[in-house]
Amino acid sequence: MLINIIGSILTSLITGILFWYSETKSNKRLKKEITGRYSLKANLVYKIVGMVCIIIGVILVNVMILNWNEEIKVIAPIVASMFLIFGILTTLFYNNYRVEFDELRIIITNWIGQKKTFYWNEIIKIKFVSSIRCLKIKSKTKQTLINQDTIGFISFIEMMELKTDYSRENLKIK
Repeated sequence: MLINIIGSILTSLITGILFWYSETKSNKRLKKEITGRYSLKANLVYKIVGMVCIIIGVILVNVMILNWNEEIKVIAPIVASMFLIFGILTTLFYNNYRVEFDELRIIITNWIGQKKTFYWNEIIKIKFVSSIRCLKIKSKTKQTLINQDTIGFISFIEMMELKTDYSRENLKIK
């Protein structure tokens, strides 16, 4: 009973710290790089969560191999795979996701390394999707999502307000 309460408190505390850290980093203002661009990258929280999931997945695979029996032959591989796949995808997101922008354009590199370029004057719609904490940007030919948890997101919002008719207030970004 006491161990469950302590576990719940620790889980809540760690989750709160991760959210606080993520929020702090997304409000960090960026400086221009030598190229004249700003560069947003994924928050360190994604790397930590990804690595923890990979470690848990590897431990589960080892335990599964050492303790193999008929009772776990279905559920054990599924659970281990869930942790491993989520960890790998989250780590890929951390390593590959980038948003570079300047006075002229935005270049978004997604989690698998594919790039999309948007010119500020081609953007026809911007919407904030609060359930996934992302800006959805649309032009006539393509669309993309920009994660609110990226380091320096506030700098992107400031440039967006200068280059478009959208503002933090009318998009309801917290």
